[in-house]
Amino acid sequence: MNNTILILLFTTMLSAGDLYLFDDRFQPALNLNTTEFILSDTTEDIIKDSVTLVNYPAKPMLYSLILPGLGQYKNGDPLWKSAIFIGVEAASIVGMLQWNKQAEDIRKQYELFGDNHWSIINWVENTLLNPVTGLIQYEDFKLDGTHKLELHLSGSLAEAFGVFVSSDSLVTHPEWIYSDELSIFQDQHFYENIGKYDQFVGGWDDIFEYYIVEKTVEDTIEIILMTPNKNDYNNERDKSNQYLKLANYAVSAIMFNHVISGIEAVLTNQRKARSKAEQSKTDVGLYYDPRNKYGIGGISVSYKW
Repeated sequence: MNNTILILLFTTMLSAGDLYLFDDRFQPALNLNTTEFILSDTTEDIIKDSVTLVNYPAKPMLYSLILPGLGQYKNGDPLWKSAIFIGVEAASIVGMLQWNKQAEDIRKQYELFGDNHWSIINWVENTLLNPVTGLIQYEDFKLDGTHKLELHLSGSLAEAFGVFVSSDSLVTHPEWIYSDELSIFQDQHFYENIGKYDQFVGGWDDIFEYYIVEKTVEDTIEIILMTPNKNDYNNERDKSNQYLKLANYAVSAIMFNHVISGIEAVLTNQRKARSKAEQSKTDVGLYYDPRNKYGIGGISVSYKW
């Protein structure tokens, strides 16, 4: 019975709207005035708060990883910043393409030069017969050395010995070099071998003009057999490799340009966000209206900068 009476009394109080029309009678008790609704500390802490704009520092990094300078542009930085990163990117890409093309052009030229001036027939005949005085005592001037050439057999030779054999087989079967059923794989290793190792120097057509080059390696002196054609061939190979190195440096520059642009964009974004947070503040609160049934006249927003 008592609970029922309390519920009815509470309902009656809610329906009596005049009891909630705030006027001067409530001012001493509630600490209210006609211009401002002063809330308690707890209530004010809940209602009144600062509006914080969410900042995503990863966004400018993603922009810069896609295109260096784009993160700086999105941050609103001066255009010269974006221009520097975009300029480095463009120059690196152009350099990489040009140096790769030059390396490829030179590679084709020195490989053609090698095809015209080095042959397996010369290699086997000159190495086995040792026609050049002095080479017969040179330990690396031989067929079955450390490095191998890959040979391809066909026809009856393939039936008897298999399709793929090593160049060591020519020690016991030098007659194969005169057969149309023998060919040599002219791949990257082949073009490296004929220019780098003395084992294959006998294949150059100017072997009779050979000379010895002494090269210092750490604490030892390395003896290299050289011919004019082999020397020219190696010089062109070195040029091609130098251009490939430059192209690799350009690729590294592209990668570093992306990373540096991304890091700089993030740091700038965070620095601006901290500066903006210190200089500006947005507050939201309520103000009192005596004509309103609940004493709330609306929301007040203040922005300080």
